[in-house]
Amino acid sequence: MIASRPIEPATASRVAASTRNPALKRVTGEQREVTRRNTYALRVRGHRMQQYNLFDGDVIVIHRQQRGGHREIATATINQREIALKELSISRLGLRLCAEGEAMPTVFLHNSDIQVLGMVMGVESPAATTRRH
Repeated sequence: MIASRPIEPATASRVAASTRNPALKRVTGEQREVTRRNTYALRVRGHRMQQYNLFDGDVIVIHRQQRGGHREIATATINQREIALKELSISRLGLRLCAEGEAMPTVFLHNSDIQVLGMVMGVESPAATTRRH
């Protein structure tokens, strides 16, 4: 789950992607497509995305786009209501929201039921040294 209030994006020099997660890319000032106009940041809330190295309190940088690659981490609205942070698996008929753990089922949604808001480009972890070692 993500916090409902957007926060100001961190500067590109401070944003570092987790090296353990290939879906997250390093964000640098040299990437011209990442601008304030099409990029925003959200604070992660909850513990469901830990298997993707996204932890409660992390700030994720989102690039606004509605298309992404297979098995990317994205923000999306489901049935025009719920905003979710999920790993997406793309097919011709729709998207699969991959389960966060074995206790949760993978959910398939038709294209009309989901709107992808953006892809996770990077993550800034305020307490990375205390939490992951």
